[in-house]
Amino acid sequence: MAEEQKKATDASGMAAAIATAQGGKRAEAFLEEQTRLVRLQIEQLKEENATRRSILRLEHISAVMKVAFEIAVALVVTAILVGLGAAIWSAARDNSLVVESFSAPPDLAGRGLTGDVIAARLLDKLSIMRNATVSSRAPSSYANNWGDDIKLQIPDTGVSIGEFNRTLHAWLGHQTRITGEIWRTPSGIAVSARVGANPASTYSGKDADLDKLMQKTAEAVYRDTQPYRYAVYLNNVGRIAESEQAYQRLIATGAPVDRAWALIGIENIYANR
Repeated sequence: MAEEQKKATDASGMAAAIATAQGGKRAEAFLEEQTRLVRLQIEQLKEENATRRSILRLEHISAVMKVAFEIAVALVVTAILVGLGAAIWSAARDNSLVVESFSAPPDLAGRGLTGDVIAARLLDKLSIMRNATVSSRAPSSYANNWGDDIKLQIPDTGVSIGEFNRTLHAWLGHQTRITGEIWRTPSGIAVSARVGANPASTYSGKDADLDKLMQKTAEAVYRDTQPYRYAVYLNNVGRIAESEQAYQRLIATGAPVDRAWALIGIENIYANR
């Protein structure tokens, strides 16, 4: 821009020199023409400067928006990675007991006793038994321990975040999964439940005995998953002979720590006698 202004000034000087040398109207007309030309050049320079400023402003805004977009993408990716890391960490530490939906005959489902309802009943009974188990032994010292973490799992259709999370927990965690079914027998109904891939425990009776059958099923699950707590539960509810038998089984076949605690438990039974 400085060079163009210099040219315009030189042109004005040249016009002034010609006017001085020749004089007259022709020189004045030439001077006026050069003056108009200089003014037009100045206006053009102003417009070009304004255009350059607009372009620079747009480029600055574009750069700011690009940086903001990149930061937003980085934050989203970071949030996803943090969430995924937290989900993996939680799944790897999952020692919960998961009760899956039972299969049930259509006539029971029509009366409201669907597979989800049956699983929820089993879950309730396990929770009651857990709360009735009073022991000075720390939960973390149990050879097989799911503590207070009992879950009811209802299957979803399709792929969702919840389904992905359940799959992650099942893959990386140490869940104890309970599956089961109810079916019709010639004399009534039968309830069956299994822990993982172990053989199922089955109890049969009349339709009116469903609650008792669910209690027996819950006790079988508690016995198989928490053998020491099961023995303590039997003792706490006054079923002393059964508690003694449970302690004896644990002494014979339990883990070393469980056997030591079972000896203490059976000693207390003998002391109370």
